This record gives sequence, structure tokens and C-alpha cells, in this order.
Amino acid sequence: MLKRLSLTNFRNYSKSSLDFSKTTIFVGPNGIGKTNIIEAIYLISTGRSWRTNHDNEVIKWNAEVARIEGAIANAESCRLELVIQKAPSSKYPLTKIVKINEVRRKLTDILGRLPTVLFSPEEIHLIDGPPQLRRRFLDILLCQINKKYTLALLDLAKIIRGRNKLLYYIKIGQSKIPELDFWDEKLVALGSLVIKKRQKTIEAFNANLTKIYQNISGTEERLELKYKPTVEVENFAQTLVAGRQREIENTATLFGPHRDDWLFLLEDKNITTFGSRGEYRSAVLALKMAELEYLAAAKEERPVLLLDDIFSELDKNRRLHLAQIVGGQQTIITTTDLDHLEPNLRAKAKIVELK
Repeated sequence: MLKRLSLTNFRNYSKSSLDFSKTTIFVGPNGIGKTNIIEAIYLISTGRSWRTNHDNEVIKWNAEVARIEGAIANAESCRLELVIQKAPSSKYPLTKIVKINEVRRKLTDILGRLPTVLFSPEEIHLIDGPPQLRRRFLDILLCQINKKYTLALLDLAKIIRGRNKLLYYIKIGQSKIPELDFWDEKLVALGSLVIKKRQKTIEAFNANLTKIYQNISGTEERLELKYKPTVEVENFAQTLVAGRQREIENTATLFGPHRDDWLFLLEDKNITTFGSRGEYRSAVLALKMAELEYLAAAKEERPVLLLDDIFSELDKNRRLHLAQIVGGQQTIITTTDLDHLEPNLRAKAKIVELK
């Protein structure tokens, strides 16, 4: 549970300290900084923002350093600190510093200390957006649970960069094809681990997803997720050998988990192609509920649920279903209008008006 959040030069906050209860609602007009609070919590949970790939954007204008501090009360009560600062080097223009209980640690050590599930309006793009959004969804979830998976992802990224560089040198005649054998062996080992873990997670989601979707939609339709790998684990090495000329020509690794995707299937049809906007919303809401339960079971504690202005995006029926799960864990909500929230939800919450 997040007890307190302190922000220094983060987005529009020069210096601010916020206290949280089990359910906390931040209400205020657009542009006041509600989503910035959710973003800061998400950053000390996962080490990254879902809003930008450029960390310099979170540093307040004319400042050099942004600082987020969170006081956590759970099985591993601790104080988390994430510092994002500009650096003089053009090669590394930013540095991230993590401290846990005032002791400097690796960025990966922050993962899982404050498990979170985020539900924002942008989540709809998990259905109609590019594959990297869906890969990132699984990766962030699994990195909060499994340190081995996190390290495998980091090592995999290094292997792919090194392999791509070698493919380029082979293309221009400065290296030989047999040199790929070393990189292929590493790629197969790490890539297979990542693919298998993602597939197992998809299977776990599917165990409950249809029931959740039917409760939300009021239909008898089946909702399932389907993992779409670029390569079968059993044939990974052979596929790399068979595809070498194509990869050399493209100077890129074309097979592996970094190119994989997964789909929403409603009655065995791709919802991206055949689904309505209402079915999109029901599917994403069902996914988020399944994610919440999966993470809770894996961590043996309830994650913090972050609801960023999502109630305004839902109709009354979907609002009711979402409101029903709010009391099951700490929930932090932002909204422009309290009327978007159910009266029972408002009655039990701490309400903070931002001006």
C-alpha cells in the first residue's frame, strides 16, 4: 500500500507531498496534474512511464532533476526513491538513480516493490495499437513478478543489438556468416524463456477471461487471448539458420519474442477487425480485471489499482463493474467530475480536490 508520495520538480509539481488512504480520488479540471500523480506512482512501481519514452519530459521546465519518493507499507515496507536527472554527456543525456531505504540500488530492484495495475483511456490501444504495446503489457506485468524474466529481457536486448550489428558487418563483407552461431545460441536460449513465459501467462489469463467478459457484457460470447510468435520454440534454431540471408539483407533479427504479438479473439474472430467500440471497452476492462487477479495471486498481495480518468470513458454498466472491484485493494482514481463515479464509491473514499 502506498502511504505517501513526494514529488520534486516532477512535471507541473515543484514540490508536493500527498497522503493516500485505501481509496483516494483526485478531482480537478484537465491540465491540473491529476495524471502526473498516477504517472509518478507508475514510475516508482515499474521504473518507466507509459506516457512517454523520453524521460526528460517528466523533469519540470528549467529544472535539472526530478525526484519521486514513495512510502510503502506492505510485507516489504520500504521507502522508494527515483531520481531522474539531466547529465552533461550527449551520449547519456539522462541518468536514473534508484534508492530503496536510502541505499542506492539497480533500477531493476524497484520492480515488484509496489505492484500496480494501470487502467487509463490509452489502454484501448492494446486492441488496435501496434504489437509493441501488447508486448510491453506482458513484459511490465511479468517484470513485476519474475526477476529471472526481467534479466532475460535485458540480456535479450543486448544479444539482439549485437546480432544486428554483426548482420550489418556480414552484409558489407567485414564478417563471416559462421560468426552468427554464437549469437544464435544465446538468442534461442533467452528468446525461448521469454516466449514460454508469455505463452504461459496468456494461458492463465484465458482461464478466467471469458467469464469476466460475459459478466461485463451481459452476453455468452467467449473472449480469449492468442499468442502469435514469429517462431516456434521447438524450431527456433532451424528458423534462424533458414532465415539468415533475409536477415543479412535487412541487417535485423526478424525472429524472436521482440517481434511477437498477441490478439483478442471474440468467438474466435479478431476483435480488432470485427469488434465494435463497446466490445473493445468490455474486452480491455476484462483484461485489466484478469491482470489484477493474476498479479495478486503471483505476488500474494493485492496490487495498487490506478484508474486514470477511466470512468468518463465507460457507460453506466461498465462503471458499475469497475466500481465493484475498487474496494478489493488500494485504488487511486483521477476524474474531472465526481458525478462520473458511483455514490457508494465516493462515500468510502478520500477525496482530494486539485486546484
